Amino acid sequence: MIHIILFSVIALAIFIITFIKLVKENNSNYTFVLVLEFVGLIIDFIFILQGKNPNTFIWCIMYILNLIIPVIGLILEKNKINLLELINLFKVSYYENKDNKELAKVILLKNLQLHPNSYLSHKKMAEWYEKNNEYEKAESEYEIAIDLKPKNYDNYLKLANIYKQNGKNQLGIELLNNLLKTKPEYTEASIALGDLLYSSNMFKEAIGIYQEALKYNPGEYMLYYCMGMTYTRLNDFQNAKEYYKKASIINSTLNVAKLNLGQISLIFKEYYEAEKYFMECIESDDETVQAQAYYYLAKIKIINGQKELAIQYANIAIELDSKLISIIENDTDFATIIGKINLTKSKNANTKMNKKELKIVDYLNKTYGVVEKLTQNDKKIEKQLDNIEREI
Repeated sequence: MIHIILFSVIALAIFIITFIKLVKENNSNYTFVLVLEFVGLIIDFIFILQGKNPNTFIWCIMYILNLIIPVIGLILEKNKINLLELINLFKVSYYENKDNKELAKVILLKNLQLHPNSYLSHKKMAEWYEKNNEYEKAESEYEIAIDLKPKNYDNYLKLANIYKQNGKNQLGIELLNNLLKTKPEYTEASIALGDLLYSSNMFKEAIGIYQEALKYNPGEYMLYYCMGMTYTRLNDFQNAKEYYKKASIINSTLNVAKLNLGQISLIFKEYYEAEKYFMECIESDDETVQAQAYYYLAKIKIINGQKELAIQYANIAIELDSKLISIIENDTDFATIIGKINLTKSKNANTKMNKKELKIVDYLNKTYGVVEKLTQNDKKIEKQLDNIEREI
């Protein structure tokens, strides 16, 4: 009995505090909480008047109504989070899951009218615009969210990405540079900044950012992988190879790096090493990586005079990814076996690679093609010189 009286005193004190805040601040946010507290107090006093102790179920209800909900309300209020606003944000998520985007947007806009300085509503509005490809509006909302909570660093990355979508790379570069001055160990910001510099063809500057980030996080495979891609675009294939290797050692499942390593080995005519990397790639769960690996294995087998194996590998490559048909048809290496390859379209490969990675694979393939043509030209010139020498 003493327990319930003590509990009721505490509950009444919380009720009075909540009521004072409601009156003082004229904040209707507390009305719902007050109603629940009042219901809980009535239950308390009923048991006190009857001189009985409530059972476990009733105790749980009383704790929820008189303590848990009011305390949560006070915590939200302290953090300047409006309870009704929070409920509306849950509604937004619900309607988004039900694919009712417009109703979700209406609720968000209403929230912003009622709570123009709400960080949560501005951030949610920014995310809504971003999901629906309204990048100019998303940019504005993320800027407001950052002004309201400048230490929420993830928003800087999102805004930088929006700047990139809007073709404002320089703004994104400035934003992330300023962030890294404050938080130089923030690896994700370094990767994002490097990507913006890479997209702007500022490859040497991107290398500098990655190298600086490695001082703080030398075990981050993505930094090594990004450096490998950037050195690839600088045509510094020796350094690219070194960093792809480091990335694949730290993350053994990074088969895209192994595919790039195989391509670079081909450029240097290191066929044994290239074959080793491509054989590892055929175990990948990415169909594009697998298809590319079989395509290059077929090329190596042609070079080594193993035409039957080359045909098998070429057919597997096409079966995985029909886009390789036109590439194989235009590849002079396959001229001697093209009649035995099944050039029937089946499907396009599913891939986890992003556009940047796909462009690197294509870039290395084109580089290998250029090197092959130069080699063939050198051989032709050498043959012509031999003929001239013999005639003389």
